[in-house]
Amino acid sequence: MLEKEEGKIKILITGGLGHIGSKLIREYSKRADIKTIRILDNFLCQRYCSLFNLPESCKFEFIEGDILNKEDVQKAVEGQDVIIHLAALTDAPATFEDPEKTRRINFDGVANVLSAAKKAGVKKFLFPSTTSVYGEASGLIDENYIHCNPSSPYAESKLYAERIVLEGNEKNGIQTNVLRLGTIFGHSVGMRFHTAVNKFTWLACLGKPLTVWENAYNQKRPYLGLGDAIRAFEFIEKNGKGGERYNVLTNNYTVKDVVETIKKFIPELKIETTKSPILNQKSYEVSDAKVRALGFLPQDNLSEEIQKTIKLLEVIKNDKL
Repeated sequence: MLEKEEGKIKILITGGLGHIGSKLIREYSKRADIKTIRILDNFLCQRYCSLFNLPESCKFEFIEGDILNKEDVQKAVEGQDVIIHLAALTDAPATFEDPEKTRRINFDGVANVLSAAKKAGVKKFLFPSTTSVYGEASGLIDENYIHCNPSSPYAESKLYAERIVLEGNEKNGIQTNVLRLGTIFGHSVGMRFHTAVNKFTWLACLGKPLTVWENAYNQKRPYLGLGDAIRAFEFIEKNGKGGERYNVLTNNYTVKDVVETIKKFIPELKIETTKSPILNQKSYEVSDAKVRALGFLPQDNLSEEIQKTIKLLEVIKNDKL
């Protein structure tokens, strides 16, 4: 663990108002070893509510700025010990509409923050990538898999950014790590609903049918609970080996697993099938043995997290519509 004279560290979270960040900053406020949490966000997704009612147990700092603006980035990294770089375009299907914008934010933005971090003497840089970089693959795949075939500009930009992050390890004393995260599920103040589990839960709560590719029902994909994601960042910060990638997931689930779990709470759930393949429903199974060998064990439960999300939306009754 990083040690300062007063025994505490300063952490910068870029994109700290998003789905992961809005919960991470609240959970990190409970850490006794953190002096300040600084947030850099440009309000691209208008999540002002992520700053509401922050815990008073920690000192927060907020900079409204853009990772593509070098002055904003330089101001944000100054004096920080650890950076978690969450800022990114994350809606994979939407990135097809503007792959150049995706590249600028998800690659050039990373390069800007990493470069400034090295110059500022930041000690640790954690970069969340995605298990989507693997693309369609057979068998159980791990971090040594070399035939990555990203299926979207989003995943492609993450894979390219991984390389510069790991190449930056030990440059000017910085330690860098990549966390390949499974598809996120679970609720937060800045929650998003364009990933599979959350989107399906949202549609089910509105009484709308779930559209599933007819060949995808028994296909597996890696998923990651939001709580596990946040615990993984702290774990890798303290226990990760510099210059390494780590797959992080709660479990590999099939579409059927997700649908049947939602049906436990919404029995009247309707399912429609389509013959057209749907992005990000290609089957692959990912191993997280590497991070488990270090001692990290996922704790989240798919059923419990879906139930919590449904609870947030239970007042909506669309059965008469």
